[in-house]
Amino acid sequence: MFNKYPEQKQSRTVLGALGATLMTLGIFLIVIDAVGGFIFVVGGSGLVMLTCVASERTFARVLRVLNWF
Repeated sequence: MFNKYPEQKQSRTVLGALGATLMTLGIFLIVIDAVGGFIFVVGGSGLVMLTCVASERTFARVLRVLNWF
């Protein structure tokens, strides 16, 4: 994926790492408190899927939306 869009390599890597971190936190929270962790797992998996599947144009649009937050 990174070879396909070399100009987005750094942002895709950071967003994928953030997604993996959120998924790990979510799994940890599921073990402790079964409800709150699902939010983090869904959010983290969404970021990882965005990193792996989105086209160049879609990824750029989503980054613009995420920059509002």
